[in-house]
Amino acid sequence: MNESRLDLSKPIGECSTQELLEALMLQRGRFNLFDANRVLNDLYANRNLWISFFMGPQIVEDAEYCLNGLFRTLRSISYRWHADTLYVHAQDDDCVYPLVELGKVWQCDDVEVFDRKRTGELMGRYPAPSPVVVYWWD
Repeated sequence: MNESRLDLSKPIGECSTQELLEALMLQRGRFNLFDANRVLNDLYANRNLWISFFMGPQIVEDAEYCLNGLFRTLRSISYRWHADTLYVHAQDDDCVYPLVELGKVWQCDDVEVFDRKRTGELMGRYPAPSPVVVYWWD
């Protein structure tokens, strides 16, 4: 691996947000064809491809349901983390193809790419940030 993963002996208060999100993925473990350890190993083996990642509920873009993902998370956070969608913020456009290819290795049910224009609209940032690759397991 290019960069070390979460040190499980590290006190929670010393963990970065990214490390805490990784811990949530590890807690989720395996379901259907998702394997947290494999995904995390591959992400860290390809650390040059991404800026950050987050696994959570699928977030629907429809204006009528814009808070759906957040509210589902609030509903379930006290007893389990409902996470079936991985969002990876790519380092640059050239990193998108290798990230999409990882989705095949991970046996995702769906892989979607939000290009710079769409990412900029959703993040409310201009100039537009690099793309986001979204992976979903049923």
